[in-house]
Amino acid sequence: MNIKHAFKLTALTLLISGQAVMATNVIAAPSEAVISQYNLAAEGDEGKVDVVYEQLSQQIKSEGADALSMVYLGSTQTLMGRDAFMPWNKMKYTEQGLATISKGLSLLDANSIDQQVYRQGLPESVLAKAIAASTFTSLPDMFNHFERGYDIYLDLLEDETFNAQSYEATSWIYIYAIKASLRAGDVNQANLWLAEMQSQNAHHPMTLQAEALINQAA
Repeated sequence: MNIKHAFKLTALTLLISGQAVMATNVIAAPSEAVISQYNLAAEGDEGKVDVVYEQLSQQIKSEGADALSMVYLGSTQTLMGRDAFMPWNKMKYTEQGLATISKGLSLLDANSIDQQVYRQGLPESVLAKAIAASTFTSLPDMFNHFERGYDIYLDLLEDETFNAQSYEATSWIYIYAIKASLRAGDVNQANLWLAEMQSQNAHHPMTLQAEALINQAA
């Protein structure tokens, strides 16, 4: 075998291996269908919570843990806490969820955007951080995660990767970030984020919703 032919075989092997890794990552990330069910659960459809929990748990068990799935699983566990009747179950599920989200965030790596799975029109790292932040900032103060969630928003919305995404995909994140800033009493930051939304699309429904939120808080 000459050197040129050996090099071609090596390159082909590396290409196939890389494609296999990428395929594994695609399988491991939660599907759009599961995320859609999660969105319904987060909006208050209690019947979807256990369904999403079982699907994500089974997927992680069979495919292995990835950052985005772990964050969604943890957020779903906090929804189980939200819907639990007994106070001790509310605490148990929510604390389990917070721990699971933290594990998910710890799995985020520095892969370039073109190596990341996209879900909901966003790279997995952006979506994972957004879901973590929205979960942390939505919980009662006694769980002591609001500041951590707000810090994630402050970093995420300044990140070049986030700002490179389409406004259609990021507009909902601005809304939740603005809600968090108003809860924190940081009206100046809320207005800065609103200004950024207006610069991207002043007539977008999410932009108008953000304006209404800030006006109500004034």
